[in-house]
Amino acid sequence: MKQKHLLFGLLTVCAFLLNMVFVQQAHAGDPKTIAVLYFENNSVVDREKLDPLKKGLADMMITEMTKIKGIKVVERQRIQSIIEELNLNETDMVDKTTTQKMGKLLGAKVMLFGGFSNLFNDQLRIDIRIVRTETGETLKAEYETGELEEFLTMLQSLVKKIADDLEVKMSSDDEDRLEASKDGNFNGYVTYAKALNFEDQGKKLEKQGKKSEAKTAYESARTMYQKAFDESEGYEPAKQKIDEMVSLISKLK
Repeated sequence: MKQKHLLFGLLTVCAFLLNMVFVQQAHAGDPKTIAVLYFENNSVVDREKLDPLKKGLADMMITEMTKIKGIKVVERQRIQSIIEELNLNETDMVDKTTTQKMGKLLGAKVMLFGGFSNLFNDQLRIDIRIVRTETGETLKAEYETGELEEFLTMLQSLVKKIADDLEVKMSSDDEDRLEASKDGNFNGYVTYAKALNFEDQGKKLEKQGKKSEAKTAYESARTMYQKAFDESEGYEPAKQKIDEMVSLISKLK
C-alpha cells in the first residue's frame, strides 16, 4: 500500500514538473505584443519640416521591430484605423483612458510612446516609453542621440533595447535582419513619412467610395515613395510601398 502511495506521489511530482516545463516553453514561445503609437515632435530646428515624422517614425520603428521574431508588433494601419474611428487628436494619444481603450482594441499588453527632437548641429534625439496598457504605468524609458545621417542606426539600437526591456532574447538571425539595412540620406526618410500621409488619405477616401480622389492620393503616394527610395539610397520599405501603391491604383481603374 505504501509502495502505491509512493508511486502515486512520484507520478504526481513528475506530472507537475512536466507541466511547469510546458508552461515555461509556451511562455517563452509567445511573442510580446506591442503597439507603437505616433511620436511627438519636440524639435527645436526645422520643426514644421519634420512634422511628418510623427507618423513616419512610428512606421519605421514598427518595420525594424518586426524583424525580431519574439516580438509581435501591431500593424500601423490598424492603429491609423482606430485613430480615425475614435476621432483622436494628439492630446488624446497621451491620455491614460484613451491608451487603455486603444490597447484593448489592438490586443496589445504594452504600448510604445515616443518623441523626437531635432537639435542644433544636425543632432537628433529619439525618446521612447514602454507603457503597460492596463495600468498606464511606464515600464521603461530609453533614448538615442546621434547625427541625422545615423537615423536608421539609432532606430536599430532602440529596437535592441526594447527587446531587452521586454525580455526577448534576440537570435543571431534577428540581429542579422536588423542590421541588414544601412543608413541613407535623412531627407529620404522624411519624404517617406510624407508619403504615408498620402497613402492614409487614399485609403480613407476609398472607404468613403471616392475612388477618383483615392486614386489621385495613391498616385501622389507612389511618386513620394519613389522619391524617398532614391533620396534614401535604397530604403527597402519605400520600394515595397511603391509596389503596394501600384496594386491599389490598378484596382481602382
